[in-house]
Amino acid sequence: MSGETLLCWASVNHGTSVLTGALEALAERGHSIERVLLLVQEEREAPEDLPQHLQIETMALPVADPTDHAALYLTLRAKLLPQLSALEEPLHVNVSPGTPAMHAVWLVLAAGGAFPPGTRLWSSQRPDPGAPARISPVEFAPTTWLSALRADLAQTPEQAAYDPDALSADRRAALDRLARYALVPGVPLLILGERGVGKTRVVESLVAKLKGGRHVVTLSCGHLRGEGVEALLFGRVAATNDKVSAVGRGLLHEADGGILFLDEVQDLPRDTQRILLLALQGGVRRWRRLGETEHQEAQFDLVCASNLPIDELEKTLDPDFFDRIAHLQVELPPLRDCPADLQADWGRVWREIGFPGDPPWSPTLERALTEARLPRNIRDLQRLAAIIVSTRPDGPWNVSLQRQALEEWRAVGAPPPGDFGTGTRKQRLHWFQTRLALWAKERYGTWEAAASELACNESTLRVDAKSKFPFEN
Repeated sequence: MSGETLLCWASVNHGTSVLTGALEALAERGHSIERVLLLVQEEREAPEDLPQHLQIETMALPVADPTDHAALYLTLRAKLLPQLSALEEPLHVNVSPGTPAMHAVWLVLAAGGAFPPGTRLWSSQRPDPGAPARISPVEFAPTTWLSALRADLAQTPEQAAYDPDALSADRRAALDRLARYALVPGVPLLILGERGVGKTRVVESLVAKLKGGRHVVTLSCGHLRGEGVEALLFGRVAATNDKVSAVGRGLLHEADGGILFLDEVQDLPRDTQRILLLALQGGVRRWRRLGETEHQEAQFDLVCASNLPIDELEKTLDPDFFDRIAHLQVELPPLRDCPADLQADWGRVWREIGFPGDPPWSPTLERALTEARLPRNIRDLQRLAAIIVSTRPDGPWNVSLQRQALEEWRAVGAPPPGDFGTGTRKQRLHWFQTRLALWAKERYGTWEAAASELACNESTLRVDAKSKFPFEN
């Protein structure tokens, strides 16, 4: 096997002897390491006293206290793991260099399935003078729901909307709740969130995996037009020449043993809601096909999704139907509320679209995404990725092209003159306050200057700029 990568912390006390010993021991086991990713706490040059054929890369991970488990974990999750997600060659991790806290964090990450599939962990021993180097595999591979889920999603990476082990507190809380609720059998699950946050992908990947890999039958209620909704859901039969034959089985029948997913459930006709309500009584779903008197039966879980706030959804749906589907609710937060996960989201979008090379990342790009409203969420990232590719058909993505792409991205997403948002008067006024705050910051350079120009407090503008969208009453 060739082209393998070794990942480890740089040894502060023993220099390169630990690393060279590990390389020698791995070579004895038949592993040809060609690349070393050396983690350091502060910027430094790569060591020069290592074999010349090695590609040595140092990555600075500024951790003030190397014994702080939480700080180490969060830093590795945020800074290191996105760099490993696109790694194609086999990865080895030497857990020995560093503090005991560093050792523990490697094991926690491995237990959660955070490393690329096939990653191997090793424990090395610094050899005594004249003694051969030694290294042993870490035979510690507990299977958790998180590691099992990640392993499953790794087989279908195009389906994953988010990393199930999120860094941002809001997303982590939502996904944790989702993991608990998805395991409740027979009770409908309602998923809320702005357009573009990935509700459909979450259902078809995370929810389906959590429910044992069951198949998902999706009905996009926003695309329903005219008659035929009930036939589509329940099926129908037709009588010809004194014979009764099934013309359509219906989505409820197709969902047997799996999940029926009603996307944009607010657009489901009320009459259909009431009929569907009857079918949802009890663990076994029972309904009649159109034109038939006998009941059909199936077992499936119901999942619904909507981009409306919960209070608006309650007003829109039939009251009894709303009560039936809203027992278990999960709201996926918008991307702007999850800044710690933006780099991972960006990398996932880039790779999913299939653009060449590693996803570009820089302080300028990070700042632009962090400060943007991202009202279309993942779709905004997709649009930026497409613009970036268009600006650099040949050669690297330099600073000038970076600035050009970001300016074009912002201009395309800007509202036209005279646009005051959507919704009620209160919502539109709130929307305008937010736009005004962001415009003033962009126009005058700093929050302090913007506040001075608008004769208000700096804190007021900052609060306006971070207001949620769509806005709550």
